Amino acid sequence: MAFPNITAGEYAELSANYGGFCVECGDEAYGIEPDARRYECESCEAPAVYGIEELLMMGAVFFIDENEE
Repeated sequence: MAFPNITAGEYAELSANYGGFCVECGDEAYGIEPDARRYECESCEAPAVYGIEELLMMGAVFFIDENEE
């Protein structure tokens, strides 16, 4: 599983733009609900796309310092 390492700014941008991640391939997804679970990934076709807020509640989002990008 690929869990995102993002900054607080990136999190805010994803949240504002209805974004999330595929936990299989790590690709970003947009236009999905914040609580999306197991949506199909456009890249790898796995049912593994989750909304960014859902990932946060799952403990799967890891915040990094802005300087670590």
